[in-house]
Amino acid sequence: MRPGLIAVGVGLIVLGAAVFVGVLDPGNTPLVQRTDPGFIVDLTGSNWRTLTLPTTPEGRATLTLTWSASAPANVSLYSDQACTTPPCSGPSLRYWVGNVSGKWTASGAVGSMYLLWVYAAVPHNASINFSATLTEQYRTGQLTLPLIPFAITMVAASLLAGMGAVILYLGLFLPAGVYGPFDRPSPGDDKDGATEGDPGQGGPSRPE
Repeated sequence: MRPGLIAVGVGLIVLGAAVFVGVLDPGNTPLVQRTDPGFIVDLTGSNWRTLTLPTTPEGRATLTLTWSASAPANVSLYSDQACTTPPCSGPSLRYWVGNVSGKWTASGAVGSMYLLWVYAAVPHNASINFSATLTEQYRTGQLTLPLIPFAITMVAASLLAGMGAVILYLGLFLPAGVYGPFDRPSPGDDKDGATEGDPGQGGPSRPE
């Protein structure tokens, strides 16, 4: 048994496990809130305009959208996966018809941006003012890593834990010292099995 190797092996295993836990479960980290406002001014009746609200990409969060208009409006909400420029062909996340305000809340994966398609449901000679706010809440460290950094981190953690396991095994089963217990020479042994000065083995005799 070699205590030094055991300590190094245990340390690498603990470090690899800590990386795994830190990436997969960051724990009770501080809550962060971001707010992105947007405005549309003097939108004339029977016309539409878009409003883009960015978010933190590649993350998981709770989103809350609130909007209000000075007169009835038709409003459609899209994520960046469904629509980047109108007219949008993908499904909307929420749709309001003839409303002067609205609210939407969702939790989970977050896109890089959200798009509002606003139509002024008023006569041609009228106009509306529109405002929207997208609030994003997430805990620091809970944002999902992009695929390549995530894979590299997982591989590095696996290598650390694997190296630690090998070193721990060697520390437990390798004998201490340079020699094994059956290879260490006994004190006083000579390769010829005789000591210098033994008359029986042809060594010099003591003069009389």
